[in-house]
Amino acid sequence: MARVCVVATALVTLPGPGHAQDVTVRKSDIVRILGQLPEFTPIREDMRALGFEGEKLDLAVAQIERMLRDPLIASNIADRVIAARLPNVDTVEAGGLFWPLVDRGLGRLNPRELRYFYVVEQAMLKALPTRECGLTIKERLAPERLAKVTGSVAARLNTPALKEYYRIQFKAAQFGASQEVFRLAPAAEAKAAETINRALGRTLADRPDRKALMRAYRNLNRVGNRRACEAGRLFMDAVLSLEGRELHNALILLSTP
Repeated sequence: MARVCVVATALVTLPGPGHAQDVTVRKSDIVRILGQLPEFTPIREDMRALGFEGEKLDLAVAQIERMLRDPLIASNIADRVIAARLPNVDTVEAGGLFWPLVDRGLGRLNPRELRYFYVVEQAMLKALPTRECGLTIKERLAPERLAKVTGSVAARLNTPALKEYYRIQFKAAQFGASQEVFRLAPAAEAKAAETINRALGRTLADRPDRKALMRAYRNLNRVGNRRACEAGRLFMDAVLSLEGRELHNALILLSTP
């Protein structure tokens, strides 16, 4: 089940992959280009078009600039760009510059930060239009469309929430750029999965459509967007109803790429 993935969402792009024999790409050149992108890319205009204004617009623009100019993050992006130019390399992460790093680093956040991140994700999921919500849960929404709809919703967050979310997001991206993905030990992972299942059972216990929802969880692609969206929202409600170590391990499990 996909996360909402609310990264700073201006559509910053680099040239697509080619073949190693066509051109020699130096890492230092890519890092330099990344740092210069804010100077000739209409980031502010893109974010304003999504609904950001005032202090929130400044925060969103600053977040993208900080991501592009951070040495750890820029170095990792450069490595991925170079790797994508080699033949027979899987380029599954090419859907975005920042999100793969945030995704990799989430499990290394402290318990409060990780919970905060998912509380914002939960709020975002509940604010998405039903169709886009369902397609997001089914991981079938095009990256460009996901960036647009989540960016529009992020623009409606209050300023303190957006500021803290961006701080945590940047920290996760730095972890993702510099450290291995944090994984629970097998026994802890199995226990976290059981804990999530019990929490979900409690959340669904009194719902008349419980059986239909359980069928949806078994194969989200076979249900409509409304049902998939509802299932995803209830799933996050269930997980965030947990507390303490159970909550933290459950969120680490959800954060493992």
